[in-house]
Amino acid sequence: MILGITGISGSGKHTAGNFLKQKNCVVLDADKIGHYLYRPYTRVWKGIVDHFGEGILGANDKINRQKLGKIVFDPNNPGELSKLNKITHPEIKRHIKNEIHHLRNRKPNIVIIGSLWEEIGMPEYCEKVLLITANKELAFKRIKKRDGISQNAFNTRIENQTAPPNPDFTIENEGDFQQFYQELNKLPLDK
Repeated sequence: MILGITGISGSGKHTAGNFLKQKNCVVLDADKIGHYLYRPYTRVWKGIVDHFGEGILGANDKINRQKLGKIVFDPNNPGELSKLNKITHPEIKRHIKNEIHHLRNRKPNIVIIGSLWEEIGMPEYCEKVLLITANKELAFKRIKKRDGISQNAFNTRIENQTAPPNPDFTIENEGDFQQFYQELNKLPLDK
């Protein structure tokens, strides 16, 4: 099965992915793929630097994601996150499609993780979709602890993160890890 996992930032998508990786699922994480595509001198890197300028570069011409994040998640810069997504999403989608093609005959279960489920191709590639939910206050606390971002930056980050209209599975992740893992264990990973 190809399972898509989505939900707002801080809902627990990556925790679910790590758990399912231990269950012999291959996990394709759209965020990690995006970061991989940021490598210096790639097509994505060039598009980002051309638009946002060399001020976002750090050592060895690597994109400094914190500097870029301050631009795209700043509510005073409307449209910048959308511009970044237009540069990165087609390449992320292409990468996921290629990975599925290479993995499909080797591994029975593939998991695709992404907040922007439609933009990365989940409706096209996934046989089932899992929506992980969490209230926004709890999700913000998790993201603030992980990334150190402000409430405004968090709000900007999640404003485009819509839920799929008809997910096949929904798990509410507002308890402890044990409860979350018990719910994940109930997923029918054999279609």
